Amino acid sequence: MQEHLTPSFDTWTSFFLLVSSLGFFLSIILSLSKNSRAANLPIILIILGFSFILIQYVFFWTKYESIYPYAYFFDSSWYLAFGPLLYSYITRFYHKTFKVKWYHFAPAIISLIINGYYLIISSGFQNLSEYKDDVLFYMFRSLTSPWLAALSLIIYLVTIKDFIAFHKENSLSQYEAIRKKWSNLVINLFLLFTLSYISYYVLVKFSFFNAHWDYAISFSMSFSIYAIGYMVYKEPSIFNGELLSNLFLKENNNQELTEVTKDEFYTELLSYIKTNKPYLDNDLRLVQLADKTGFSSHILSKLINEKAKKNFNQFINEYRLDEAKKLLIENSDTSIKTIYFDVGFNNKATFNNAFKNKFKCTPSEYKRMHLQIQDK
Repeated sequence: MQEHLTPSFDTWTSFFLLVSSLGFFLSIILSLSKNSRAANLPIILIILGFSFILIQYVFFWTKYESIYPYAYFFDSSWYLAFGPLLYSYITRFYHKTFKVKWYHFAPAIISLIINGYYLIISSGFQNLSEYKDDVLFYMFRSLTSPWLAALSLIIYLVTIKDFIAFHKENSLSQYEAIRKKWSNLVINLFLLFTLSYISYYVLVKFSFFNAHWDYAISFSMSFSIYAIGYMVYKEPSIFNGELLSNLFLKENNNQELTEVTKDEFYTELLSYIKTNKPYLDNDLRLVQLADKTGFSSHILSKLINEKAKKNFNQFINEYRLDEAKKLLIENSDTSIKTIYFDVGFNNKATFNNAFKNKFKCTPSEYKRMHLQIQDK
């Protein structure tokens, strides 16, 4: 008689269920901002996909898959999608107009369709043996093979490295140096994920492999994916030079400038801003402005702090607010939402608060006041 195992949770499976929940939460956090959602969609989908996979693992470990056979989250399809998703994320740092073609996702989509087909006709993969002579079944077996997923992960890691090498500059600006180290960090975390995934299917063939090895490997994979998600969440701080500054950018912070030199540099900075209006870029970062003006980010930050008596965000927002005030008067028919976005703000609440602090009234009140003056 076959032994019947009662589905149950232990400490490890409860922990991984919590980790999966955190993954869904992180996906939501990254999706809240419209700009962040557009830029980070590939990473959001990677975290979301792995969270579903982790739930499927928990169902397997706890034996709940036998009770809920249809609760299946198509892990093989997600693994085939992870490589193209990372590829589409990394390439945006090097080529803004580059788009990953749809056929990169074709294996994942085909796998999803065939998996769904056999999930339904086999009552949740309970009686697959009845279909083993089908021609389509051979494709099903091939697409669900872990080695195909492993090959896909490796191919895309190599492809991404090759793409970065192709766009390599002979002399790196500070922004490019940060971009390179940021990309390498994300790639190395994804490499750890790939090695953990492959190690499972290698080690499972040995007699010493047990559930605790399985948990340890899953923990490594979870760490890799969620570390990527967390770093993406902190990406604006990274590119502002506020987070991991020692890792991304090493500068001589002890260098001193004379007051005359500071005045000259500050005049150059103001001239550049007046002429080029870089503040209209919604994603402007300190390191990017430093790269455009030819200053180091340390020098630029110091100039703004000492000469303008403001931090970088306050300094840039001053220009945005002045531009917004001008547009509110000149373009009375334009919506406030359009205006705040056009001048570089991404958030209405931030714009309203900053405008009220500077002009002692809301943008709507300011616009209405000037319309009344014009009507008189």
